[in-house]
Amino acid sequence: MLKRILITGAGGFLGSRLFEYFGSREGYEAIGVTHQELAIEDSLAVKAFIKAIKPDVVLHCAAISNTGRCQQEPELSEQVNVHGTANLARACRETGSRMIFMSSDQIYIEAEAGEPSREGTERRTSSVYGRDKKRAEELMFQYLDDSVALRLTWMYDYPGRGPVESSNLLRSLIQAYKEGRSISFPVHDHRGLTYVWEVVRNMEFALCLPAGIYNFGSKNSLSSFDTAVLFARVLWGGQVPEGLLCQDTKRFSLSPRNLMMNTDKLEAEGIRFCDTAEGIRRCLAEEPIPELQPF
Repeated sequence: MLKRILITGAGGFLGSRLFEYFGSREGYEAIGVTHQELAIEDSLAVKAFIKAIKPDVVLHCAAISNTGRCQQEPELSEQVNVHGTANLARACRETGSRMIFMSSDQIYIEAEAGEPSREGTERRTSSVYGRDKKRAEELMFQYLDDSVALRLTWMYDYPGRGPVESSNLLRSLIQAYKEGRSISFPVHDHRGLTYVWEVVRNMEFALCLPAGIYNFGSKNSLSSFDTAVLFARVLWGGQVPEGLLCQDTKRFSLSPRNLMMNTDKLEAEGIRFCDTAEGIRRCLAEEPIPELQPF
C-alpha cells in the first residue's frame, strides 16, 4: 500500500522540495497543493479537499513566512498561519489523517541569551509570526492530539539548486560577492541554519515520531556574523573575500536575539542533524559548485 502524503505550500521553498523528494520515493504517493489551489484559511474548502483526498499524512508547510509582512499585516498572519492550521487539523481529525506541522524557531525569539532553547521553555513574544506559530501549534493539538510540530530553523540551499529559491544567508553571500558589494550581519544574533535537504531527508523519519513538539534543525552557537564568516571561508577555500563582510553591532544590541535550539529530544528518537558548520560543507559537497567570480 502506498502512503499518501499531502504537502501544503508545495510552491514554497521547503514544500516544493518535499514534494520532489516524496514524489520520487518508492512507497509514497505525493500530492502537492499551493495556496492558489487550496486556500487553507477557507475551512469549507479545506474540509472538502481533505475528505476527497483522504491523505495518510499531511505535511503542513503553507504559511505567511515573511516575518516583516506578518508584523505589518497581523490579521493576514492570523487567518493563514493560525486559522489555516486549525482548519487542516479539524479536517484531518475527520479523515483519520496524521498531521505534521512546520513550525518555527521564531517561537523562541524572547529567549535569554546564552543557552539553546528546549521545547516547553518558550515565552510570550511580541513577534507576530512567532506568536501565531505557537497559537497554531496549540490549536492543532487541541483538535488532533496525535499530531507533530517541528520547529524549523532558517534554511538554505545553493542558488539554482532545487525547484524554488528563497532569500537565505548562502544566496545573499554569493549575490553580494558577484555584485562586488559588502553585506553586514549582526553580532548580537545567534541561531541555527540548516541545509534544506537535511530537513527533507529527515522528514521521512519524522513521519513516525511520537506526537509532540520537536526542535528540528542544526545546532549552532555562532553569531550571525561569525556564521557568515564560516560560510564564506567554506565557499572561498578558507579566505573571506576582502570587503565582503561587515559587522552590524547595532542590531539587537539592546536585546540580543537567541534562536538557538536544543535538539536532545529529537536525537532521543534517533533523528540527528549536522551542526551548521558541517551542514554548509555537506551542501557544497553534494554537487559540483561552479567557480565563483565577481562580475
